[in-house]
Amino acid sequence: MFPRHELEVPDPAPLPFAIGSFDWFGPMARAAFPHRHAFHEIVYLTRGTGVHVVDLEAHPLRPPQLFVVRPGQVHHWQDAGGVDGWVLVFTDDAYPDAARTLPGPAVLRPGPAQARRFEALLATMTEEYHLRPAGFAEVLPALLHVLVLQARRLDGADAGSRGTTAAARIAEDFGRLLARPVLADATVQAFAARLGVSTSHLTEAVKASTGEPPGRLIRRAQALEARRLLARTSLTVAQVARAVGFADPAYFCRFFRREVGVTPGRYRGKHHDGGVASIDRD
Repeated sequence: MFPRHELEVPDPAPLPFAIGSFDWFGPMARAAFPHRHAFHEIVYLTRGTGVHVVDLEAHPLRPPQLFVVRPGQVHHWQDAGGVDGWVLVFTDDAYPDAARTLPGPAVLRPGPAQARRFEALLATMTEEYHLRPAGFAEVLPALLHVLVLQARRLDGADAGSRGTTAAARIAEDFGRLLARPVLADATVQAFAARLGVSTSHLTEAVKASTGEPPGRLIRRAQALEARRLLARTSLTVAQVARAVGFADPAYFCRFFRREVGVTPGRYRGKHHDGGVASIDRD
């Protein structure tokens, strides 16, 4: 329903990783229309004005700032001017440890000393990526790991607290699947099958990790995707219902009102953005 960007960068021999300035990535690095990615994006902003809208939440630009945008999230830049800094992208399958431990979605603001550390680290990563000295393919994952740990510190998270058990890994894999807009068969059984575990095992792992059952998290993800589509596309309520896994629009309306507190029509009337409403319908 939204444009989905794969990892394509201006590089003659692309890796499943890229880092550079906004200008190096080009206009898509500050796209003004809602879109989502098939990869993780870390944006470190050193200069600029405007707003970064991530999943319907507007974040005024107040550099220095670090944004973490997960695969499947919908975001765009609004009235962005003079934006500068670094953009770093990587895929789940190429760097699974970084993907698993990266905080986010997050908007973080480092202090002066933290900002200097981030900028020095990102400058080193950029040099390794673009100059590609001997061993750069081994150095970049190590530097990415350090960057993720620094981001977790800034987020106030214990860098060693996640991904330490099999159950935690299952819960994290479930969370990543849930972030993708594939909700046509949005049942606990379907997610368990995709992860190769039993329904009971998935339920136990997710409850142990999050304190909530997977069914509740699935419903929350469906409601979020419905809110995105109602606010940022011209799809009818019936089309939105089908997109998030409901064959019956009336049942979807009851579900949406229970989860969000208002009907889909009332939500759209309040939040729909006419400037970006004509989004591709896939």
